[in-house]
Amino acid sequence: MPQLEAQARVLEEWFRLPESRRLHATDAVAFAFRLLQDRPDMFARHRGRAQVDHELIVDWLLPYLNRQAS
Repeated sequence: MPQLEAQARVLEEWFRLPESRRLHATDAVAFAFRLLQDRPDMFARHRGRAQVDHELIVDWLLPYLNRQAS
């Protein structure tokens, strides 16, 4: 389940951010780009997909944006 491990690590990092930086879709996109640039080691063992890209990370985060907005 390498994809689930990668997703769990991403969500853990996401929830470390202040709530004010987790409200909008643009926050998720910026977070994904920064995470891929600053922490490529988080995805080194990811084998469930050829590559983890910012779109996949944003897909993981969007449900949590929606929960906060409602």
